[in-house]
Amino acid sequence: MLKSITKSVGLVALAGMTLMSCSKSNPDPAEPTDPTEEVGGNFAIKFSTDNGSFMLPVKDLMSGTISPVGAGTDVTSMFPWEENVIQKGKYFYSIDPNASKFGKYAFENGVLKTIQVIPFTKLTTLYIGWHSWLDDDRLAVGPRNSNEYAIINTKTMTVEANGSITSENDIPKDHSMRIYAFLPQGNKVVLGYCLYNNVTKVSYDVTYTGAVDYPSFKNFKKTGEDNRSAPVGPVRNGYFHKFKENGYTYLQTYTMPALGGGKNMPTGFYRIKDGDDKLDPNYFFNISQYQAGDNQLGVAYLGNGKALLISAHDTKNNVKEWNDWWYAAMWEYLIVDVNSQKVIKKLDFPLVSNSRSAVVVNGKAYIAVNDPKADAIYIWEYNPTTDKLTKGAKVLGGDADTPMIYNLD
Repeated sequence: MLKSITKSVGLVALAGMTLMSCSKSNPDPAEPTDPTEEVGGNFAIKFSTDNGSFMLPVKDLMSGTISPVGAGTDVTSMFPWEENVIQKGKYFYSIDPNASKFGKYAFENGVLKTIQVIPFTKLTTLYIGWHSWLDDDRLAVGPRNSNEYAIINTKTMTVEANGSITSENDIPKDHSMRIYAFLPQGNKVVLGYCLYNNVTKVSYDVTYTGAVDYPSFKNFKKTGEDNRSAPVGPVRNGYFHKFKENGYTYLQTYTMPALGGGKNMPTGFYRIKDGDDKLDPNYFFNISQYQAGDNQLGVAYLGNGKALLISAHDTKNNVKEWNDWWYAAMWEYLIVDVNSQKVIKKLDFPLVSNSRSAVVVNGKAYIAVNDPKADAIYIWEYNPTTDKLTKGAKVLGGDADTPMIYNLD
């Protein structure tokens, strides 16, 4: 995982319960098994190494060895800040906080090519807390712990709008809004936010919702508040936290203290009905209550109401220093169901280092598992239909951080 906060890759895994079922395959991470099928596709993998970061193509996630040694594109200067990288198909976008630039890149023919880089100075700070696609071309981004936003047209590579969202009526005096979720809903954008007291320097552990007109981003109106968990949405960009299903958008809360989340609050999912501007008051899936109070981070949406998460097991005893949040073997992979509101599975891995590296293809999850006791990082396939784990490609050549897998289709 990350050697420092500047390379942060998602924290993962959650405490196992004795009532949860184990995988039928009971794999040993040190002993490879023959995969039952080749999983070919259009993938890329990004390594962090002692000599920089590299991205290279991968055609098969389930066999062979993957290594950046002697191959790949050096993306160190393209992606100087891990959390500022945004992917959409074969295209990658990155904000360089040091050079104040926004770059568009395309991974084609096994090489990451620069399409265009433009100056980008429209935000007070360029360490991004969230992003949201407004349509096929328009990308909204905002800084960490801020009420600012910028709208970038990724086709014309122009900044179309930027500003701050606030209200004299709905935001108390001496307080500011910190936006964490940014959800397009027709001619509105629904915001999930917290309030920060500028005098006492305290952020309240309450999830607020509000709405602004789109595309003007004016006429802010507070629409609700909920104290069951906060904040709704990630405190840092790049963490899976939402998916849409059956007329609802499900939004995960991020309460992990190491990322700046709420104190002593459960992780869970809220939901917002299509066309609505506030949380469903009758729905909250409290995941932490099934995991002895542990907090979780999102990894990927599996389909049919199910999501793959990582859970930090027993941080009170496992976190001795700051970097333990990334490197301590304390993380577990969970599968949760937002419909039944249950943790339905703990994947049968030992406690591992944190990782948000996974892709989902045809309902199967391919996960880069960083077990510090294994001889290497391996990509594992989890098939929810058969409830089977299968060991795949061996990943070599990186540092202690888990390589990121991308599905380019």
